[in-house]
Amino acid sequence: MNPLPLTLEAAEQAMHWQLELQAADVSEQTRSEWLAWRQQDPLNEQAWQHSQRFFQRMHEVRDPAHQALVSATLLPALSRRRVLKNLALLLAAGSVAWTARDAGLLQPWTSDFSTTVGEQWRIDLADNTEIQLNTDTAIDVNYSPDQRLIHLLRGEILVVPNPLDARPLWVKTAEGLTHAAGGRFSVRQRDGFTQLGSDRQPLAAQIPSRSLSLSPGEIVSFDQQTLLARRPQRAGELAWGRGMIVAEGLRLENFLNELSRYRRGHLDCDPSVRELRVSGTYPLADTDRILTALQQTLELDAQHFTRFWVTLKPRRAQV
Repeated sequence: MNPLPLTLEAAEQAMHWQLELQAADVSEQTRSEWLAWRQQDPLNEQAWQHSQRFFQRMHEVRDPAHQALVSATLLPALSRRRVLKNLALLLAAGSVAWTARDAGLLQPWTSDFSTTVGEQWRIDLADNTEIQLNTDTAIDVNYSPDQRLIHLLRGEILVVPNPLDARPLWVKTAEGLTHAAGGRFSVRQRDGFTQLGSDRQPLAAQIPSRSLSLSPGEIVSFDQQTLLARRPQRAGELAWGRGMIVAEGLRLENFLNELSRYRRGHLDCDPSVRELRVSGTYPLADTDRILTALQQTLELDAQHFTRFWVTLKPRRAQV
């Protein structure tokens, strides 16, 4: 499901609520009216989520001309009405108002919500379900009076359902529909199979081939026909939800394969060092620092063919 283009009216309403909720003394009445507006129409919810990403991304705009446009839009001397109009025009126009290079910073137009390589994002849906998107992830969201559906197009998500909403919550992947209930869970779209994990609480799940119960920290893999495997969660496997990557005695080759999900380009190591073991907790915000730490602790050198092609090799002897 591709999102419909935003109407100027919906964009302006979303910006209205953004400004209302920035006030220091927001009343419960205002919050209640804001939630009611979001739940009134799926297009309202779409506009709200777009506006959240819009504000989140404003500071990352790289083109000086566009930075000036953003600054002018937010000048306090402008009337509230003018501010709303300008922001709504920017939000609704999206890829028209910005160059192709910067449009991606404002809104992924091919899915409801998405992240690029190395980016992570947390969103709150209309029912107060919380979703965290891992690197290079895209989802569509389709809520109806009878059910809640999240379509994982690619990547990996952490879902914290709102238990007060009685509608069943389904996650769709290439392998089919999965219904999960119980607590926070993860879903990852792999090549040819889906991976479902229970985090801190037991999880009741319905996957395409069967119903099953997951213990806390258990992960299952399945395709369209069968349950492929079930295993305990590896140490730090969901640490990306805290912006970290964790390893406990992990083979260097495997660690680099996982790290490469968060870094553009090619990342590899020489066959002679593949079996070296990596342990530690590293922040994903700076993959260059992680590579520097690996070079220091494992006594390696980094060979850079380009900025985006890095190979770790045994350290050369000093002469």
